[in-house]
Amino acid sequence: MLNAIVVDDELKSREVIKTLIGAFCPEVNVVDTAEDIKGALESIRTHNPGLVFLDISLKEGDSFQILQQLDEINFDIIFVTAYDEYSIKALRYSGITCLFKPLDIDELQQAVKDVIKRKTNMNRAYQMVNGILKSKFTKIPVITASGLMFTPVEEITYIEKTDYGTRIYFTDKQSVDSKRNISEFEDIIVSDRFRKVGANHLVNADQVKHNEASRRKLVFHNGQQISIETSDAKSLLDLLR
Repeated sequence: MLNAIVVDDELKSREVIKTLIGAFCPEVNVVDTAEDIKGALESIRTHNPGLVFLDISLKEGDSFQILQQLDEINFDIIFVTAYDEYSIKALRYSGITCLFKPLDIDELQQAVKDVIKRKTNMNRAYQMVNGILKSKFTKIPVITASGLMFTPVEEITYIEKTDYGTRIYFTDKQSVDSKRNISEFEDIIVSDRFRKVGANHLVNADQVKHNEASRRKLVFHNGQQISIETSDAKSLLDLLR
């Protein structure tokens, strides 16, 4: 049995979430609820839950302020929200589950099953979310052999699809491999200067040498280049012009 806490600033929402969990998620036991940051912190420290349902927006701030005040996040998290586009993008990139109000029973059940089956490093996941939101999506988190790093998007030349995920190429000609697929980077890079070129490349148009761009090849300011299909290049070349 997984002990859980529900944090939401609306009494009705807390009661609905608790009722749905009790009726449809027998593997979860809601031991407490909280309506604000202070109450949530007290409840987490008292009950040491395995799972916390967090409403993103609270009357006095947001649930990220709860996580900021914890020395360690040693429980799983399912965020619940009405809608918050940028927070949702950051959460999904980090691997933290997010559900929408009103809760769908099937989605709730699947989210609980996923949390139990897939153990996410919540400390690292939160670092990702926090870093993305603090930078206002001007940096993206990438896990490397040496740990987690945040890269300014303007320092990315292009991102290339690989058999195991993607490879990110930088303006200094360094590169790093990622297990994430290219569509995940499309979601997290909030810039109209990045364009998908074919199925295999996400390109930073600001790094392309305009005078050497053709319908078969793109050359970047640092000398890197990629081959492209004529039909895929049209929109990018139009942007460059």
